[in-house]
Amino acid sequence: MSRRVAGIGVCIAAVTGAGALAIMVMGLIIPAPETGATAQGSAPLSVGAAPDGFPVAADYCFIEGMIPHHEQALELSELVLGAADARERTHALAAFIERDQSAEIATMQKWQDAWAAAVPAAEAAASAPSHQSAHAAHSAHETAGKVARGCGSHIDHSLMKGMATPDQLAELEGLARTDGAAADRLFLELMIVHHEGALEMATVAVKEGSNAFVRSTAKHVLIEQEREIAAMAALLEEVP
Repeated sequence: MSRRVAGIGVCIAAVTGAGALAIMVMGLIIPAPETGATAQGSAPLSVGAAPDGFPVAADYCFIEGMIPHHEQALELSELVLGAADARERTHALAAFIERDQSAEIATMQKWQDAWAAAVPAAEAAASAPSHQSAHAAHSAHETAGKVARGCGSHIDHSLMKGMATPDQLAELEGLARTDGAAADRLFLELMIVHHEGALEMATVAVKEGSNAFVRSTAKHVLIEQEREIAAMAALLEEVP
């Protein structure tokens, strides 16, 4: 999937030296989230919003784990949407999950790419003639390098909590072709567990993350997916 961070070149051209590097690493030139979140406390950042600080391991770890986590949610949703006999409300919920999480994936990938791009920019700035500029470039490069290497000490954390197993995915795929009502029920059961895993990941990001985009996205996950869990539990109770 091709991913570009729009506007980075224009913004970099407007500044020079260590100042440009600092702006890049801090995320001032990164596009605002496009999640479309509307829940209180979960609205996307406005264009040009600055993160609270440099990304730390918890920030990168959240993005690195949440992208494939969301991708499996899309896979589960697509399977139940293909089940003709699944209930209309289950189809509507799956379609909403597809829209919401597809938008979040695209935005998280843009931020992930932009953070990685900060590393070569820092290396270029390190050759600045000014001692002060060189010192600022070295500090920024060290920070960006830690982010680009991934989760660091967080690598031991489970990034994929709530993920369905290959056998469960195969079962859902089979039921979607043969028994829509059973596929409806299994989808809800698997997605509730899947969302509960996302809540754990988002809680860590809110508590330990430093970057404002990550914290905003994690809060959206907490609010929206708790609501979806409640809706799915209610749908399950209606199953005979």
